Amino acid sequence: MSASTFPAPAEGRFRVIRALASGWWLLLLRGIVSILFGIFAFLAPGLGLAVILGTLAAWLALDGAFTLWHAVTGRSAPAGMAQPAGARPGSGWMWLDGLLSLLAAALLLMMPIASAIALVLLVAAWSVVTGAFRIVLAWRSGSWLLGLWGALGIAVGLWLAAAPGPGLLTLIWVVAIQAVVGGALLVGLAFRLRRVHHDPTPG
Repeated sequence: MSASTFPAPAEGRFRVIRALASGWWLLLLRGIVSILFGIFAFLAPGLGLAVILGTLAAWLALDGAFTLWHAVTGRSAPAGMAQPAGARPGSGWMWLDGLLSLLAAALLLMMPIASAIALVLLVAAWSVVTGAFRIVLAWRSGSWLLGLWGALGIAVGLWLAAAPGPGLLTLIWVVAIQAVVGGALLVGLAFRLRRVHHDPTPG
């Protein structure tokens, strides 16, 4: 079997980046929504438990919906390039990411009477697992911005899991900061991918 049977690591990473770039505008929209959510969440602690839980659930649901949308759209290769065979590179991790976010949103809505610590731990688990998925996708694509986004999620999740006691007020502040910083990273990543989409040549 010749060495050419398998793509070089750089070529494989470029295929993943190219696939992500086809939906760069979704990442941009997702980043903007995330920043807007974070700004709103800073105002939410005084609005009551129902608003806090509803806001968190809505953000998780939107995050999951955007991820799944990105996973199933943009399959066409850029003009002048061959369409890759098989599944879209990296889409499996995006499916897991999106489905987990939707599941976490549903659990938040179905367990509003659970203890504050249980809700904090639920969000912590979501943050760690989705952060891990994003780091894997970052490794496959070679995107340091995507890696930072994943690392941010893991750091926030581990911090929440280590100190769940302060409750929902702390949770909403931490999630708000995560949303704003993560949204800014997504906006930056989206514009980098936009350049790849309009100039789809490696190197």
